[in-house]
Amino acid sequence: MFSYAIAFLVALTVTAVLIPPIRRIADDRGLLDQPGGRKVHAVPIPRLGGAAIAAGFFLAMLLVTLVPLGRQPAFMPEMPGILVGAAVVVIAGLADDLRDLSPLAKLAAQVVAAVVAWLLGVRIDDIVLFGDTISMGALSLPVTVLWIVGVVNAINLIDGLDGLAAGVVLIALAAFFVIAPNDAPLTLIVGAAAGAALGFLLYNLYPASIIMGDAGSMLLGFLTAAAAISVSTPGRGVVPAYVPLVILALPLGDMAWAVIRRTIRRRSVFKPDAGHVHHTLLREGLSQREVVVLLQVTAAILAAVGIGLARLR
Repeated sequence: MFSYAIAFLVALTVTAVLIPPIRRIADDRGLLDQPGGRKVHAVPIPRLGGAAIAAGFFLAMLLVTLVPLGRQPAFMPEMPGILVGAAVVVIAGLADDLRDLSPLAKLAAQVVAAVVAWLLGVRIDDIVLFGDTISMGALSLPVTVLWIVGVVNAINLIDGLDGLAAGVVLIALAAFFVIAPNDAPLTLIVGAAAGAALGFLLYNLYPASIIMGDAGSMLLGFLTAAAAISVSTPGRGVVPAYVPLVILALPLGDMAWAVIRRTIRRRSVFKPDAGHVHHTLLREGLSQREVVVLLQVTAAILAAVGIGLARLR
């Protein structure tokens, strides 16, 4: 618990301290997210918040894994895969925030990150359903890649209102921590990710002064996906495979509907639209604050249900 708290506080502090200078740099260089279309903010907003999130996360992990802090450094077999895969998505996300990568280029980077993570031990080798353990065998790689890429894009797509994506990620990470409180290495990942997300959220609540951009949403999505894999890995007080699905049902459901909606309309699944759940609620007359609160309450309820299902295993 001590190392978890250190990871959380370091990530929170580093992220929060770095946001103001990064925001000034983005302002000075015109690295702004412009309003209009499906974007609901009224003025241009700096979009490099993901750089601060990444710095907070990686510095926290470096500290708690390399420095004893009075105890043995914590480690788990999947940690190299998580850290390397996270670095890949951050690099791709920053490239997009700076130069606007094509959707296919971003997808390719996400797949590379997922494959690298799988090669380094972040794998869905077995899943538990209704008391039975099902071996993935040769399907381990495609299932792992599909899960990681899916969650990364789900978090990216729900990042449409101030404070929404970071809040949803925080709720999911808190649920994973509650489910696996004795898994010290996993709690380090969760703690550092949650601290970085909260440090960013201090500046991202409505009206936001900075947004996370793809670097932030892809990193938080990757770490959330990895935490879900770890918490449902046999040998760690395994929870059924449907528990992470329930906890992440809001962003995953929004992404699934986006794919279905665009396919029905014969549009590219990569072409953005204003049909996401937060856009729909705004059209119903709710304010941005009301939509964010409603969706975060929904995410919290789903997280509570997921925790309950994990306790019933």
